[in-house]
Amino acid sequence: MGVERGRVVGLGIDLVEVPRIRRSLERWGERLASKLMDSEEAARLDLLSTRRPEALAISIALKEAASKAIGTGWSRGVRWRDVVIRPGSPFGVELRNRARDFAFRLGSDGRTRVRLERRDDLIVGEVWLLGC
Repeated sequence: MGVERGRVVGLGIDLVEVPRIRRSLERWGERLASKLMDSEEAARLDLLSTRRPEALAISIALKEAASKAIGTGWSRGVRWRDVVIRPGSPFGVELRNRARDFAFRLGSDGRTRVRLERRDDLIVGEVWLLGC
């Protein structure tokens, strides 16, 4: 029996502290963003927020949540760049390469639903992996 379309087959949540990301950016600069995403995705960070630390915190929270939703975290060949954040209303998460492969194994075509919340200096990212 197949997985019902739209049914949640994976769920991930992550919390990121904006001040911690601010300190990391002060220490590592743009090398931090370039480690986590390709140049195209990094260029879109400014669209997420007028403040770079917050934008990066949003991206990290959603990437982490997506890696948890597929059940791998950053292991089994899944890399940061395999999860791409699409700004907009609502935000989107695109799964590529190994991340997409693991989504398929769970009965998903890679579609996600995203919830994002800011609580003071804390970003809460939630990603639901949907069945196909």
